[in-house]
Amino acid sequence: MMMKRSLAALTAVLLSGTMAIAQEYTVRLPNVDPPIAHVGELAYPNHVYAMMRTFKDSLEALSGGRIAVELYPNGTLGDLRENVEAVQAGILEAATPNEGTISGFYPRIQLTTIPYVFLNAATAWDVLDGPWGQAMFDDMAATTGLRAVSVGENAGFRIWANNVRPIITPADMQGLRIRTLEITAHQEMVSSLGALPTAIPWLEVYGALQTGVVDGAETPIIGTLQQNLQEVMKYMTLDQHVYSLAFIVVNEDWFQNLPPELREAVIIAGKQAEIAGRGVSQTLVGDVLDEFRARGAEIAVLSNEQIAAFREVAQPDVLAWMAGQFGQEDVDGFLAAVAEAEGAYQQD
Repeated sequence: MMMKRSLAALTAVLLSGTMAIAQEYTVRLPNVDPPIAHVGELAYPNHVYAMMRTFKDSLEALSGGRIAVELYPNGTLGDLRENVEAVQAGILEAATPNEGTISGFYPRIQLTTIPYVFLNAATAWDVLDGPWGQAMFDDMAATTGLRAVSVGENAGFRIWANNVRPIITPADMQGLRIRTLEITAHQEMVSSLGALPTAIPWLEVYGALQTGVVDGAETPIIGTLQQNLQEVMKYMTLDQHVYSLAFIVVNEDWFQNLPPELREAVIIAGKQAEIAGRGVSQTLVGDVLDEFRARGAEIAVLSNEQIAAFREVAQPDVLAWMAGQFGQEDVDGFLAAVAEAEGAYQQD
């Protein structure tokens, strides 16, 4: 009898605790891509959706159910720019932009797009997760009202793709009409290589290539397959010219108005989400490239020496433009952070 009363009392306590933890906040988190990426016979979670799903599961658990996260993939709440505008206005709590979208709200993010600045993804992670990245994202929160709680990977390094010829040397870019993101730094890079940059929204790229409005495009690897761009592009080049980012950003006022324990939960969930997104992205890229080859695309993987030749041509004009926009001190600070990160991996 005593044991039954004890069990009953314990059950009552547990139930009362569960009932006391009620949902207090809702985070609506949109993206433009489908949640599943199909690569041949394989199916993966989309790399940004992997971030979103991890953020949802982690935050709901860490908050004890006080924060609910609703996911909206497939562009159901509008495009990336519209989503960020809604977050900035306090209409949405969160969004999942890339660096191109963020540049329209926080131009300094373009420092990370200096061509050929990152030798590998690990170096990029160290810079973005370290003191330099933390200072930049704190400044972004203070000046734009957008707090980056996850800095994931948008399929890693972007690629050149076109219908005219293989791109092996900088001279091969001469005269090509190349689609770019609506980000000035990318356009400066394309111009420095002798090509003609043309900013075209992502969902219009297929038609622009099909009709010859552009000869090629500067694109993300995974997104290129999701949009079936290999159907309208024959040649692809992997030269590590820009390491592309995917973010989860939240409204800064919303974040600061959370109780301290829930702010901590958001930060931890964001960190777990960015690691999940980076992992899925790294895994998916290799299978995507294999699928491109199976579908007849000609892929050139450039050597370190060939990449250095592109860097020598592309960097000076972009660095000069960056210094004019953000100041030489900011450019030098970023380059110093990259050099320090690279040094951590060098062996005697």
